[in-house]
Parts: sequence; structure tokens; C-alpha cells
Amino acid sequence: MGSTLDAFVAFSLAALLIVGGYQIYFLPQKYPLRRPLSLLISIDERIPFRPRWVWVYSFLYYPFIVSTILTIQDFRQFAYTCANFMILLVTQVAIAFIFPVKTPSRWRDYNPHNSVSERFLGIVHSFDKGGNCFPSMHIAVAMLSALHTANNLLDRFGAMAYCVFVLPVLIAISTVFTKQHYLLDIPAGAALAIAIFSLHRLVYP
Repeated sequence: MGSTLDAFVAFSLAALLIVGGYQIYFLPQKYPLRRPLSLLISIDERIPFRPRWVWVYSFLYYPFIVSTILTIQDFRQFAYTCANFMILLVTQVAIAFIFPVKTPSRWRDYNPHNSVSERFLGIVHSFDKGGNCFPSMHIAVAMLSALHTANNLLDRFGAMAYCVFVLPVLIAISTVFTKQHYLLDIPAGAALAIAIFSLHRLVYP
């Protein structure tokens, strides 16, 4: 961004878009069109429950996606980037209405008083009731952020720019350890992000 004021305005707009976006994201949960499906496979049951990963799931995720702004050059690029994330949101919600997926209720059967991590995970679950797991929105947004960030930094840092993809990998691990997603939700979220980013490359080369 060109100035500190520009960056402040961009971060403020991004925060509002995230809050507003969640209201849209939760629509399939509030107004389901059909009964949610299960994508449970045997390996899902073998993955242990590790509630401490909730801190990666939430506190690495949000700073990472917002930090994309730091790699943006001007407000035109910011507008096109925001539009790309909005397309992702609309696509995700449409899929959730047509093909709703929900994790087993027993995956949320834990004692929230066992640890601070489980208490915080309980707060997350109080907002997110499930029902739109596929594709993973966490992975789709994290991957789209990484794609934009790497693309923006490539000229300055070369191949080092691709190091940002470590963060979506960590977030992906956190989604399965906290039992927020099936394993199949992860590649689907990454594939959705790549498809949406390809649209951005067409309109903003």
C-alpha cells in the first residue's frame, strides 16, 4: 500500500469483509436445503483429537489471511483481490447449499473444562454448528491467501515466496486434529482456491 493511511483503510475494510462474510458463510447452516452428508473414511477415525491445534486453527489463520494486504501495491489490486475472495465465498456457500456435509456429532463430544484449548474450541463450536464442511473454507481461504501472497512477492523474493505455503499446510493439519473437517475436505478446499485464483489471473494479470 502507498501509505500508512492506505494500509489502515485496507485492514479496516478487510476486517469488515471477514465479519460480513461469516454471516453469509453460516447461511447454509441456518437454512439447510437438505440433510447433511458424511464423507467419513477410515483414516479419519485414526486421526487423534488434538485440541491444542485450535490455536493454529484460529490464531494463525486470521493474521495470515489479513497479512496478504501487506503484499498489495495499490487500491486497484486490493479491490480485485477482495473481489476474488468474494467469489470464493459465494462459490463455497453455493456448494454448501447443494452438497451439505457435516462431521459426526460425536466428534464434538468432549469436555470443554478439560483444558483452555478445549474451552476455546467450545467457543468456536458455539458459533460454527457445522453443516458446510466441504470443501474446507479454512483451507480454501488460506490457500487463496498463499497464492495471492506468493504471486505478489515472486518478483522480489523469487522461489522464497513459495515458503508461504507452509502456513496453509499447518492450518490443514489443525483442521483435522481439531476434528473440524474430514480429510477429504482438505484437497477439495485447496482445489477450489486454485480454481478461484485462476479467475483472478485472467482479469488481473
